[in-house]
Amino acid sequence: MIIIFIIWTLLVANNSQFINDFDDLGISLIYQNHSNSLLLFFRSLTQVGGTIMTIIITLIFLAILSVKKYYYAAAFLLTNKLSMVIVNTLIKHLIQRPRPDQHHFMLESTYSYPSGHASSAFSLYIPLLVIGIFIVKKIGTKIIISTLAVLMAIIIGYSRIYLGVHYPSDIIGAYLLAAFILITTIYLFRMKNIFVLDLKGIQQQSNHQQNS
Repeated sequence: MIIIFIIWTLLVANNSQFINDFDDLGISLIYQNHSNSLLLFFRSLTQVGGTIMTIIITLIFLAILSVKKYYYAAAFLLTNKLSMVIVNTLIKHLIQRPRPDQHHFMLESTYSYPSGHASSAFSLYIPLLVIGIFIVKKIGTKIIISTLAVLMAIIIGYSRIYLGVHYPSDIIGAYLLAAFILITTIYLFRMKNIFVLDLKGIQQQSNHQQNS
């Protein structure tokens, strides 16, 4: 994953023809049909993926997990989120890619690559999906949580292109980076289990609470 992200980032930094063609195609497909209702919807939704809002939501879930005594899950969520914010900010200032030159339907002042909203959404909702898989027991509830988490991550990324504030390659880069950080965090929390997604600390707490 990290190799793919590095290659993608180098292509973006060097303004490669492949990235230009990819962005032109993505923008032509998504940056259109700007009705007032859709603009209102995507402006509202994109706020849920912002760094500040996702930090607030993370703190809320940290409090809930701590009250429920899922300390391992809370530590996992916090570690992943903080890592994402720090690394994404560093890469933004390293690459210094300007925003797209089309009309912006939202005010943005930072650099474009990688998308902070897309990476923030991914680093919040996908880890919650992972935690939910191990804490929630009902299959139906797991499916609902998984579906909502994936949709939030995807739609928030889509909204950034629709609103004209990001290139499609910014979104892909953000997803690749967030996926790498998530996988790395999972490895750190896997408790010597060969199955990388088996977060035994979370699973053991869940089983302990059920038996108590």
